[in-house]
Amino acid sequence: FPLFWFSMPAILKGWMDRVLVQGFAYDLSKAYDGGLLQDKLSLFSFTTGGSQEMYSKEGIGGDIRYVLWPMQHGIMHFCGVKVLEPHICYAPENVSEEKRKEMLTAWTQRLKTLWKEEPIDCSPEWYFK
Repeated sequence: FPLFWFSMPAILKGWMDRVLVQGFAYDLSKAYDGGLLQDKLSLFSFTTGGSQEMYSKEGIGGDIRYVLWPMQHGIMHFCGVKVLEPHICYAPENVSEEKRKEMLTAWTQRLKTLWKEEPIDCSPEWYFK
């Protein structure tokens, strides 16, 4: 998805609101590592409008991990889902065609080994270190 106003697009958020409902995706007594979807994996793959430098700790947008906290931790991990490292293509509309092809090649290569990846820690330390 495209990162839209530091979040997911409304249509994706609406889907999550309708699908990740109490009793199916979470129960207040069973959250995070004990969540109802604990055997599932998630991977956020998205593009940004800004460069990688803009989403660094020193950048104007702040560290991209800060942006990911509510989506990966607050939604997916809350439901018990294990979260893989995100796949981010920074500012594809502002780079050369060669660089965009490299982005697609990197995504293609990652998909080949995706099921072997270890989930991130999904702790505050991972996001805010």
